[in-house]
Amino acid sequence: MAAQRNGGEFAGAAVLLMLVVTGLPLRSNAAGLLCGNQRPIPRVAGGVNAQSGEWTWQVSLQNRGEHICGGSVIGHRWILTAAHCFFETGYKIIPADWKVILGRVRLTGDPFRGEERDVAEIIIHENYTNYMKGYDIALVRLALPVWFGRDISPICLPRADHQFAFGTQCWVTGWGDIGMNTSLADPMHLQEMALDLLSRDTCNCIYNNLRDRKIVQPALPRMVCAVTPDRTKGPCKAGIMSFSMGCEQLYSPIILTETRAYAGWIQRHVLGASFANQAEPRPNTTDQYLCTGCGTLKRDAPGSGAEGLWPWYVSLEFNGQHVCGGTLISENWVVTAAQCFIGRQEPAAWKVLLGEKQVGLKRGWQARRTLNHIVLHGAYFNATEGHDIAVAQLDHPVEFNDRIRAICTPYETHKFPFGSTCWTRGRIVDETHAPGTLGGVEVTILGPRTCNCRYNVTSDPGHEIPITSEMLCATPFKRTMRCEESVGEPLICNEKGSWFLAGISSFGKGCGTVIRPGVYSAVAAHQQWIMETVWSAYYNKQVPPVPVATDDDSCPILKPAGAGNR
Repeated sequence: MAAQRNGGEFAGAAVLLMLVVTGLPLRSNAAGLLCGNQRPIPRVAGGVNAQSGEWTWQVSLQNRGEHICGGSVIGHRWILTAAHCFFETGYKIIPADWKVILGRVRLTGDPFRGEERDVAEIIIHENYTNYMKGYDIALVRLALPVWFGRDISPICLPRADHQFAFGTQCWVTGWGDIGMNTSLADPMHLQEMALDLLSRDTCNCIYNNLRDRKIVQPALPRMVCAVTPDRTKGPCKAGIMSFSMGCEQLYSPIILTETRAYAGWIQRHVLGASFANQAEPRPNTTDQYLCTGCGTLKRDAPGSGAEGLWPWYVSLEFNGQHVCGGTLISENWVVTAAQCFIGRQEPAAWKVLLGEKQVGLKRGWQARRTLNHIVLHGAYFNATEGHDIAVAQLDHPVEFNDRIRAICTPYETHKFPFGSTCWTRGRIVDETHAPGTLGGVEVTILGPRTCNCRYNVTSDPGHEIPITSEMLCATPFKRTMRCEESVGEPLICNEKGSWFLAGISSFGKGCGTVIRPGVYSAVAAHQQWIMETVWSAYYNKQVPPVPVATDDDSCPILKPAGAGNR
């Protein structure tokens, strides 16, 4: 039975299923040992009965007569399996309680076929603590060796430098559940399913797109992933270790221990394991096309830096006139300031321009949409009191490309370090730019306490504007820089190559000044509202270590003579 953990979020692999790349049998290092030998059988993808002699390395690990996990033959006396298998039963790990069944396709009703061996030793990887943290690998030493033939032979093990072709078809096999909480019925016939191999980066990208903060970037180093060719569902349990969102969930890859990462560990324990050399030429493939992700800029295109064109930036026009900037957070939703729609809440009167591009000296757009739906934050009253945030739904989704894609939305726990450099969008006004030039503006992030202090100093008595914890502030990186006043413009920050939407321009005359900062609605503070309104928003997890966001209420500036409320 599949163990449900973390409130049912993950389905753990209580039975080991083996992911294999099919091909010609190879000669391993062990003298005379032929691995990966398989009787040629036509196959179809998708959860069907395996045939006798098809997966000759497949074994069943049983505790006190009950099937617990699968495993793979890698030598006359050795089985490779997952570490978590031995913690599924809840009993103390005692080798004498375990048996290994080899060379059998059906586990019940076929008692005379195959071999049965007692277990002499169980070796759990010394770094294993939890299957989600990796190192989920184990070795089983048989009490007596088995001899190889038609029904029993070893699988080929990859060396540490083996290069798998991502996107290639592999196979997963085992006796696991065939549906959520549905066990394989007698005679428990071995099942097989075709899967496409995914890289760790693509796997994490897909999980990030599932918009569940509990499972962002679950594939750690030493893991690989696989997904069904139709991308619609996955097996209930899989891999040399595995977890996913559950049995047959939409586009939820399974996650597996990357065997090649443990080649040295296996060799230290097993003399003559069935390692095989990879045939030349080695594959050089990519699967990045399978997942666009969020917050990425195409680096090999002109003007693609933060100072140039942003693929998530949109212009919101009302009756043909630009009113606000906005940011694409999914294929069909834009986030902007709530004040943009006050007195203008008729969706049909709006146009959204997407895919900014440079056409000669002029700016153009790749796509246009109208609006279907506008949602303002329920607590919004006016900009200076906070909650100046709104989302708008496009009349039909866009397709992502180099010029149109989503920014990463931060979770509420995301910390943007105060004093760091980020970017906003604005029409820059200084001696080095033509008037009204729209572009990226480098700004320095301020915390609400520092910002609040500056607004108190520069406001007339009795007219101070309180800066709350749901706001962020920023000042231009260059003291001489000014921006035309604008609303709804994104405040974005780059973290290890991913761009996050930190804030939405609310008030403070565009990008602000050193004395009077620009004020933004903090997007992380509104995570719950966004998630409840926009199910499809792209989120990404902050890569640890999380920076310390130091904020203080010191006021190193003096109020200029005659300064009033600005």
